Amino acid sequence: MKPAHSVPAASAGPWRAALALALGLTVAGCGGNEPEPQPPMSLELGTGRQQFTPLNDGDTLGLQRGCQGGQHIFVSLRAWGLPPEPVMVELSLTRTEDEQKVSSPFRVRYLFAQGNDLDAPDELTGLLLVIPEPDKAVGRAVRVTAAVQTDPGDRATHVRTGTLQWGADACP
Repeated sequence: MKPAHSVPAASAGPWRAALALALGLTVAGCGGNEPEPQPPMSLELGTGRQQFTPLNDGDTLGLQRGCQGGQHIFVSLRAWGLPPEPVMVELSLTRTEDEQKVSSPFRVRYLFAQGNDLDAPDELTGLLLVIPEPDKAVGRAVRVTAAVQTDPGDRATHVRTGTLQWGADACP
């Protein structure tokens, strides 16, 4: 005895095909809720204690004596396409003549201040890149490298070259 709700064997194939087609069209129609793709991340390297100042190749980087006896340069960053959560920031200063790093390691997770509108960059200003032995870098050609990385592994890097010279002291 057949159950009352069964489909005859001869019509089962077309019924399944119609159901599969209906489900396929339903799923295909749900694509409108996908988020717009994010623009690729990009990074601009600059200087500045409280505001961003662009850094160009060949510029002089001002080495400052800090209030606690150390020496540093102020690094500022602008970024586009970052997620609204903290990212890993890496900075380094390398003497170009022999590729010797002259800065202390700098790898810290930061949240950038978000730009005022969609086209405005996110900013991070006043980062201290410490130069523990200034006599190994002052007056020499150097390369400053900045990188940001998200948790999924997206990465943006910017590099500038210049000369390191003593600048104004950071403390009064």
